[in-house]
Amino acid sequence: MKVFVSWSGQASHDVAKALKDWLPNVIQAVDVFLSSEDIAKGSQWFHELGTVLDESGFGVLCLTRDNLSAPWILYEAGALGKRFEQTRVVPLLINLQPMDLSGPLSHFNAALLDREEIGKLVASINAELGAEKLTDKQREKAFQTWWPDLEQALQQAAAKANTGTQKFTYDVFLSTPMAAFSTDAAYQSARAEFKKVFDTLKQDCGLSVYWAAENIEKMSDFDTLDVSVLDDLKALQDSGRFVLIYPQKIATSALFEAGYALALKRFSHYFVRDRDDLPFLMRELAGSNPNVRIHTDEDWKDYDDLAGKMKKYKTKWFGG
Repeated sequence: MKVFVSWSGQASHDVAKALKDWLPNVIQAVDVFLSSEDIAKGSQWFHELGTVLDESGFGVLCLTRDNLSAPWILYEAGALGKRFEQTRVVPLLINLQPMDLSGPLSHFNAALLDREEIGKLVASINAELGAEKLTDKQREKAFQTWWPDLEQALQQAAAKANTGTQKFTYDVFLSTPMAAFSTDAAYQSARAEFKKVFDTLKQDCGLSVYWAAENIEKMSDFDTLDVSVLDDLKALQDSGRFVLIYPQKIATSALFEAGYALALKRFSHYFVRDRDDLPFLMRELAGSNPNVRIHTDEDWKDYDDLAGKMKKYKTKWFGG
């Protein structure tokens, strides 16, 4: 089976070249195509590229911050996406996180540049080989044998890539209803549940988190409204990601904070019981905005379960 590896730029090409040299050592039944080596000089380049795209059974897009909007990357991603289902096109992220992808690239299931994720990529490629595929035992043994060679090449390539990462004071801005509760008892009860998520993000995930209710144990502790708003907006500007916990349909400034996070283009997770509890425009965001994910009660049972999911999916949801 032919595996098409798309690249643009030096770091991207280095990763693509490493995959071309390495992957057939793990899975002998694959033929890795790399345009810089496999299209002869003087040939009809565009025609030959189109032919190879049609013949390929799997595609890997080597993405860096500098080539996310490169015309050839987008063209080849589109061509591969039309050729077969999205599960057979994998963006390989070089100094990037899934939340950095937008537009068509965000619809593919991306892989990070580490051992676990490359192992999953190899397993996905192997699964498409039919009668020629390796058994799980054969694949895992071959991967274990050859991984050190690829690891070194990937580290060297990643060192060349532009990180372009904006520095934030907080990794996560945690937004929860606060003053919206009618009684102090209701507030304290809800705060105790929200705190399970806050503690997990800080202690188990090792993230820096801003949560306005961290030191507000009862409703009488609230600051004056103008000071609270200014503090919250400044903290949201200084946060890399946004998490909304919205357990019921309720009038709360947390919805305003969610809108401000969208304006700042912060990657956002909304944890709700029922999607319909959200205002109409917000509930439609997950299908139209690649920076928004909505998690309903199908994804989490209670706050202990949600805290566990935060820990389990820390890298996928929050990077790092």
